Amino acid sequence: MSKSKEERIRKFKKKRIWPSVLGLVLILCIFSVIMASALGLSGMDIVQRKLLDSSRKSVKVAELFADYNAETKEKIELTVLSHIDILEEIEAVSVIDMDRKPVWSSNEEYPAMDETIKMEFLLGITEEEIRVIVAENKEQVFTIDEGEIIVNEEALGNIFSIAESNAAAPFTQLKLWLVIPVNGLEVLVLNNVPVYYQDFLMMGICIILCGLLISIFVLYYLISIISMVSSVRRTTKIIYTDMVTGGDNWLLLIRKGTNLLKKNKRGHRRYAMVHLEMRKYRSFCTCFGVNKGQELIEKFYAALKKEMKRNEVMAHQENAEFGLLLVYAEKAQLEERIQRLEKVLNEVLPGMKVYFGVGIYLVQPGEHDVEQLYNNAMIACEMLGEEAENRTAFFDVEMNNQKLWERKVEDDMDRGLANREFQVYLQPKISTSEEVLGGAEALVRWIHPTEGFIPPNRFIPIFEKNGFILKLDDYMLEEIAKVQAAWIAEGRSLVPISVNVSRAHFTREDLAEHICAIVDKYQVPHSVIELELTESAFFDDKKVLLNTVKKLRMAGFPVSMDDFGAGYSSLNSLKELQIDVLKIDADFFRGADVEEKGLLIVSEIIDLAKKLNMKIVAEGIESREQVEFLTEQGCDLIQGYFYAKPMPVAEFARKYNV
Repeated sequence: MSKSKEERIRKFKKKRIWPSVLGLVLILCIFSVIMASALGLSGMDIVQRKLLDSSRKSVKVAELFADYNAETKEKIELTVLSHIDILEEIEAVSVIDMDRKPVWSSNEEYPAMDETIKMEFLLGITEEEIRVIVAENKEQVFTIDEGEIIVNEEALGNIFSIAESNAAAPFTQLKLWLVIPVNGLEVLVLNNVPVYYQDFLMMGICIILCGLLISIFVLYYLISIISMVSSVRRTTKIIYTDMVTGGDNWLLLIRKGTNLLKKNKRGHRRYAMVHLEMRKYRSFCTCFGVNKGQELIEKFYAALKKEMKRNEVMAHQENAEFGLLLVYAEKAQLEERIQRLEKVLNEVLPGMKVYFGVGIYLVQPGEHDVEQLYNNAMIACEMLGEEAENRTAFFDVEMNNQKLWERKVEDDMDRGLANREFQVYLQPKISTSEEVLGGAEALVRWIHPTEGFIPPNRFIPIFEKNGFILKLDDYMLEEIAKVQAAWIAEGRSLVPISVNVSRAHFTREDLAEHICAIVDKYQVPHSVIELELTESAFFDDKKVLLNTVKKLRMAGFPVSMDDFGAGYSSLNSLKELQIDVLKIDADFFRGADVEEKGLLIVSEIIDLAKKLNMKIVAEGIESREQVEFLTEQGCDLIQGYFYAKPMPVAEFARKYNV
C-alpha cells in the first residue's frame, strides 16, 4: 500500500472524535460556570434586597426616637414595641447614650459592643454615621465593607444545604444590629431577616429551565458523537470488506499481517507468505458465467477461512487469487498443508478437477512489508507458467533477479530501438543439392551499451509478453528491406532472407497491407523476403490468419511455417494454410531417439511436404551425418552450426559474396 493511501486510511480511522468530546466537556464547563455565576449572583441579589428592605425599616423605627425625652419616652417606647410586633424582620430595639450606657431596650438585650464594625454609609439609607454589629450566627452570609453589604458566596451556598422541609418556615435567618445615631442617642435595631424558599422560586424555575435546555443540548451532542462513532465503524467495515467474498479484503490483510510480523521481529514463529491462484479461472467464467465464478470465489474464501489458525490471516486478492500469511514449523510440513488446502478447495466443486498454482515466500525475521512479501510469492508462482496442474514454487534470489532483469529490459527497450542497439544477424541456409547458399534467416541480437551482447532468449520472451515484439518485428523487416535495397544498389545478387512475424501481429486484419507498406518504401522485390510464422499462430484467430497469408502470397511474399513439430503440431494446419516453406524443428535431431523415431518422423514429414509442393528447411543441423540423411530424404535447405553460426550482415556479404 502506498504511504499516501495508508495515511488517508489512518486519518479516517482516527476521524476526529476527540475534538467533539473535548468540545462537549468544554461547553459543559462553560455552562456550569455560567450557571454557578448566575446562581450566585441571583442569590446574592435576593439577600441584598432583603437586607436593604430590612435596613430601611430599621432606620424608620430608629427615627421614632427623634423626639425622645422624659415626656415622650413612654409613648415612643409603646410605638416602637408595636412596630416590633408588626415587622417580623425587627426582633429587638435598644437605646444607649453616647457614653454607651443603656437607656432602654425592648427585651433587655444589647449587642456586644466590642464586635462593632464602623461604617460611614449603608446602602444609601442615611448620610449619618451608622454602625453595624453582626450578631452571632454560624450561617452568616454577609459582611460590611466600605458602605456595601457583601454576600459571602460560600456561606450563601450553605443556606441551601441546611434548608428545612417546611417550606412555610424560613430555612435561615440573617442577624445584624444596626446602630443609628438619633437625637444624641444610639438606637440599636436587631434585624432578624428570614430567607424563604419562595424568595428563590423564580431563580429555581430559571435554573430548572436552563438545566433542561442544557440536558437537551448535551443529549443531542452525545447522540451526534455516538452517530459519528457508529458511522466511522460502519465505513471502516466497508473499507476492510471484500466486495466479492464479503470477508476480509486485501487492506485488512496488510494491516493485520504487518502487525503480526512486527510483533514477531525476534522470529519466535516462522511465517510464510503464500499466493494461491486457481488456474484457468477465466475459462471457468466463460463456461459457467461470471456470477458462478464469483460464487466459486466466495466458497473458496469460506473454505480457506475455516483452515486458518490463530496468528494467521488471509484475504481475497483479485480474480481467483488469495493471499495467506501462514505459520509453519518445517518446510515439509508447510508443503503438506498447502496440499491439504488444495484438497479442501477441490471439495468445493465435487466432480470437477480444479488446478492451483502456489507461490511461497518464507518470511525472514524483521521483514514486515506485506505487499513486498506477497509480491515475492507472486513472482514464484509466475515462474511456474500456466500449465493446468497443481504446482508449488518457493521464491528464491534467482527469481528476483529474473524480475529485475525483465524490468531493466523493459526500461531500456525503447531507447535501444531508437539507438539501433538491435542488430541484424544472418544465418545462411545451404542447398543440399550443390551445398551453395540458398537463402538466409534474419536473427536479432541486442548489443547493449552496458550489458554487452544479449542473446535473444533473454529478451525475446519478455518482448512477446509485453507486446514490444510488434515494434521489433517491424524494425527487423525494415532493416532487411534496407539490406536488400543496398545490395541491389551495389549490384549484388540477392537470396531470399526470412524474417519472423510474431503471432501477435495476426490480431490486425490489415497486416498484409502493413508489411507491403514497409517493404515498398525501399522498392525491394517481395520474392526475396520470406515471412516466417509459427504454427502456434494457427490457434488464434484462424480466419484472420488464413486471409492474411492469402494476401501476402498474392503480393508475392513467400510464407513459411517455422518450428514445425515444436509444439502440438496439427496436420490440419498444413491442409488449411497455403504456405511455401516448411521448417522442421531442430528437436527432431536431438536426443536418444534420433536414430529411431526422430529420423523416421522427419522422413515422413519431408515426404508429405513434397507432395504438398512445399520447400523443406531443416534447422539446428550440427553434424555431417544429419546433412547426409537430409540430403537422401530430399530436404531442400539446411540451416545450422554445421555450416555457419549467425553473423553480422557485413560478414555474411563478404563470406558468401552476395
